[in-house]
Amino acid sequence: MRKLPSLSMLRVFEETCRTLSFSKAAQALCITQSAASRQIKQLEEFLGKLLFVRSHSGLALTQEAMLLLPVVRQSLDILEEGVCHVQLRNPLQHLRLQVAPTFATRWLAPRLVALRQRNSQLQIALISETRQKYCDFDCAIRFGSRTECEGRGEWLCHEKLLLVASPLLMIDGHFPPLAAQPQLHILNGDLRLDNWPRWLAAVGENESVLSGGLEFSTEDQVINACVTGAGYAVLDRMMIRNELRGGLLVPLAELELQSGNGYWLEIPQGKRDLPRVGYFRDWLQAEIERFWGEERQVVRGIEALPGAVAVG
Repeated sequence: MRKLPSLSMLRVFEETCRTLSFSKAAQALCITQSAASRQIKQLEEFLGKLLFVRSHSGLALTQEAMLLLPVVRQSLDILEEGVCHVQLRNPLQHLRLQVAPTFATRWLAPRLVALRQRNSQLQIALISETRQKYCDFDCAIRFGSRTECEGRGEWLCHEKLLLVASPLLMIDGHFPPLAAQPQLHILNGDLRLDNWPRWLAAVGENESVLSGGLEFSTEDQVINACVTGAGYAVLDRMMIRNELRGGLLVPLAELELQSGNGYWLEIPQGKRDLPRVGYFRDWLQAEIERFWGEERQVVRGIEALPGAVAVG
């Protein structure tokens, strides 16, 4: 026989951790405040541990509560998922995703239609990274370095950088020298990403060839500006495939450079066993592998546009 506290105790504990209030937890669970307080007291007696520090300013979690919370949350999530599958013949599965902005708009969103066609019961919500807390999502696709990924998630792919521009910049069939046009930079916080220095180093040039550039907070903004002829940019092939194929952007050199950055998948500890999460993870990895397989075929036939830019 399992020695476990009652389900009602665990539900009250999870809600009290979320709200840090017996009254708010009780209101959410449609019980009285005294009942919620009594359930927590009984759980503390069962464990032989204090879970909350009570004070005039409110409740605070003890170390024991912090250790117990992710286990309880994961168990309740799995239980809820199983109950839904029993209750409904074709249960809806709500998948909440946090996704790096440019990856979301330029790569993931266009593919979600096909994903929903494969699994019509999968309901997907894309959530802003800046608005949601850790516990509010099922999966996150982060942008950063391989080092940032280690111990936190699964690496998906590196960026593949190209020097590109709009054909609108051509003069008499040639692009102006690199220093004659603004360089478009992507900001990561308050600092520029190292796309330009990395590309220049790879072709044996230093940053002195750069003129005053324009800075944008996302790669998506840089792409849109580049398409309008605002300047030259070093961009990830994965994010500009449609622009390259449509001729809105063209590569100005044959060099394709692997960036130190890329994309990785983060799954919170309590979500890893959920069926919807496993389904999405497998689909995402297969879709990225398929994408780069197709791109390898395309790359073999792409050359820099005649009249390509001179670096110096």
